[in-house]
Amino acid sequence: MRALAIAPYEGLKELIIELGRSQDFEIQVEVGDLEKGVELASRAADQGFDIIISRGGTAELIQKKISIPVIEIEVSGYDMLRVLTLVRDYPGKAAIVGFPPISEGAATVCQLLEIDISTYVISKEEEVKPTLKQLLEAGYEFIIGDVITVKEAENLGLNGVLVTSGKESILKAFQNAKKIHNYFSRLRRKLSIAQQILQEEEEGFVVFDTRFNIVYSNTFFTEQLNKTFKDSIIIEDVVTEIISKGKYTSIIENNNIFWKVKGTKLQGYEISLVLFRLQRVESNQSRLSEGVNIIASLMNSSPIKSSFIKSDQMKMVLQSAERYSKKKESIWISGEKGTGKEKLAHYIHFHSFKGSAPLMTVNCSLLTVEQWNLLLGEEDLLASNDNGTVFLKNIDSISLSNQKELMSYLMKNKPKSRIIVSSSENILTLIESGTFLYDLYYLLAELPLSLPPLSKRKEDIDHISRIFINESNTKYGKQIAGIRKEAIAELEDYNWPGNITQLKQVINETVLLAIGPFIEKEDIKYILNTKVKETEMAHMDLTGTLEEIEQRIIKQVWLEEGMNQTKTAERLGINRTTLWRKLKEI
Repeated sequence: MRALAIAPYEGLKELIIELGRSQDFEIQVEVGDLEKGVELASRAADQGFDIIISRGGTAELIQKKISIPVIEIEVSGYDMLRVLTLVRDYPGKAAIVGFPPISEGAATVCQLLEIDISTYVISKEEEVKPTLKQLLEAGYEFIIGDVITVKEAENLGLNGVLVTSGKESILKAFQNAKKIHNYFSRLRRKLSIAQQILQEEEEGFVVFDTRFNIVYSNTFFTEQLNKTFKDSIIIEDVVTEIISKGKYTSIIENNNIFWKVKGTKLQGYEISLVLFRLQRVESNQSRLSEGVNIIASLMNSSPIKSSFIKSDQMKMVLQSAERYSKKKESIWISGEKGTGKEKLAHYIHFHSFKGSAPLMTVNCSLLTVEQWNLLLGEEDLLASNDNGTVFLKNIDSISLSNQKELMSYLMKNKPKSRIIVSSSENILTLIESGTFLYDLYYLLAELPLSLPPLSKRKEDIDHISRIFINESNTKYGKQIAGIRKEAIAELEDYNWPGNITQLKQVINETVLLAIGPFIEKEDIKYILNTKVKETEMAHMDLTGTLEEIEQRIIKQVWLEEGMNQTKTAERLGINRTTLWRKLKEI
């Protein structure tokens, strides 16, 4: 038996691979959700696979599209119990939204445990977004569900908690697959050889009708640009905008190549049609992909606007960000490294009047002089994203000459795109020292925001940690159900020089290494002690001769071991006589 398992998220793939090693049939695992899962399943059917194994809405959708048997990885009571235990102490209103396998099972567990969480059943993907919008308007803040529900919830600024599948559910699916295979003979249907593809065009063309259906697309668009286009453009919003306003200009990236997108309304037809023309940007083979990133949704990023924010200072920042998102003025975000400046920029863009257009992030610290020329001169890529937002990340890292060039460009062209800027350094200090242009700062800092370090908002650590636990569960296929109060206390006692980025790293490591269902105090202490030692090593004085450095290390270990020579010698891996002699030399 040949089986293809299609996992909607990466962590489930890893768990299926682990459990599949002990099975007596061939199993291949891919990651794909909904339409992507259908695409993988259709390919597998053509390749002679006997069984498809998948989960939730993806499994239901595949069943409607292919002829070979589809086995569903059920969401068990154990799975529901784990995730509901994790979220039951979250503040704010929570709801379970998903296809019947998710929502109905969760509702049953909630009823048995007397957990007050509303349940909403959806039957097709198109129902997800309207349902979540209604819940957002009704004041709901946490959404529990499957992959598509969680992605859409996070796009709307809600907290999405994914119901992950445990070992029990996967093993049961394997058993069902074997049973089904015994009743069905292998289905091998080979499709005729596809018609030879026409020579690729240098441009892509696609036409949409008012129902957002593709009525025409050329071969190059279909084969090369279709997925990237759909991932980068919110088609419903953009088509509607073009029908009302007539034109649209943006930019997307496909396999490290940038494409200008021009949308126009076609005239002379019974119904309104919108034509998109995609033109390749010739970049003289200079790679911009290392410093420029273009995205169209927040599906892979946890929302900032969340009920787990307790810090008054951070609440004020988010309130300002919400107000600023409605304005056209440029925004300057400052703060220490790891405080979430890029995430805040994403939030402002995707909740603004430009949210349907792409967000172009330019990491100023990675761009060369030649790449700046492509952005501002030869290709003028910044002007290609007129309908969207340009985020100039780490602007304090660029040279004075590039600062002058950027300022001249902004003054001359006055781009239509919203501009958001971030800096890690104290920008006023840089201005005073003459390393950053005063005029450029005040041109771009029309609306300033300053993010507080995590050490100033430790009251947020508890709930932020629980969000990161859920993300790590999804990533690694773990089922951590919560974190002990004593472990939270350990996190709150730490000073977090790396801010939220470091907290996420610590939770990530802890989830990966944790053995029990809960993160314990000892788990956190082990990881944090490692971080402290890494910090100490980073700040260790390595000046002087090798002998002098050795003396400082011996003295440091001797003091850490309470001046106990036996423990010090064991830790250093030397005998007591050698230690005694070296201590005399210090």
